[in-house]
Amino acid sequence: MSDDSHCRNHHPLLRQRLNKAMTAGMMMALVAIPTAAANPPSDPDTIPEHAEVVERTAQPLGADCEPLYVLATRGSNEPPQDGAVIYEDPVYPAGVETSGMGPLLNEFHEALTQELTARGEAEPSGFGVAYPAVRVGEGWFRYPTHYRDSVAEGAESLRESLQQINALCTDGETEVVLAGVSQGADVINQVLGEEVSNGSDDLRNVTTVVLFGDPSRSSDQSAVHVGATRGEGFFRMFPMVGEMQDEWMRNHPGAVISLCIPGDNVCNPLEHPQDSSNALGLVGVSPFARHESYHDSDIELECSSSSASEDNWLTAKECAVQMVADRVGSESSVPQSTLAQTR
Repeated sequence: MSDDSHCRNHHPLLRQRLNKAMTAGMMMALVAIPTAAANPPSDPDTIPEHAEVVERTAQPLGADCEPLYVLATRGSNEPPQDGAVIYEDPVYPAGVETSGMGPLLNEFHEALTQELTARGEAEPSGFGVAYPAVRVGEGWFRYPTHYRDSVAEGAESLRESLQQINALCTDGETEVVLAGVSQGADVINQVLGEEVSNGSDDLRNVTTVVLFGDPSRSSDQSAVHVGATRGEGFFRMFPMVGEMQDEWMRNHPGAVISLCIPGDNVCNPLEHPQDSSNALGLVGVSPFARHESYHDSDIELECSSSSASEDNWLTAKECAVQMVADRVGSESSVPQSTLAQTR
């Protein structure tokens, strides 16, 4: 037996530690670089001495059942990021920056509202799920732990939000859209996986899930893939939330819309050459910048939608709006999207 073989067979602990170190190093190198300089890492376990606690309210999602809800989980670094304010409700109150959804999902909700209104449908009631959304690189090499803790807290808030909606809408007279970007996508992934492993029914009113730049994306998932249709996300190669969400997707084929700009360093770090034809405007855009370009008008994805003609190119945000609007609301014939009409 060679010395190399002896090491592999008799030092599993060493190998495990090396793997963990390599994973952490690659994670920091590939994910944290763009924002580390602008956002010096801090310790999220350190709560300001005079933190303000916004106490729990009786009905944070309203007193009446709404026909359509959008529950949004923002991404890393996105506002609100004020650690001096702690919210006990599972969703942010009105008046919080970006409604607690983060910039992209707040824009998505506003555009979806406009699109559905133009189609004669009810306006969606939107809420930002309250959770830390820890900044990229938070705690340096403790970042994986902080990331998992943040995702777990978000998953708890999202489940509680769903449970409150289910209590308000006991006759199934509502639809819920879950929308997540980056770390927020992993929050949703964890809830999907827990629904399978726990056998709960919290997601019974969820009809559509929208994921932007999903770190745990896989081309093998039973999702509608827009943009990158091959490959895996960074946290699929180095798992952070597991893969149980795949079973939920298999049980609900097509319910998940996964939008990933080809070459995005988070959802598609190993870009497949054949995916380049699914996007326009990528030349000269770095993998890091692509992850922040889901509402950028300079990058468009080929968007398959029942309300638009062939050769339909939209930003990721616009494509998501169009696809969600086609799925929710009344079952009448789908009119041409106003997005398609105005482009």
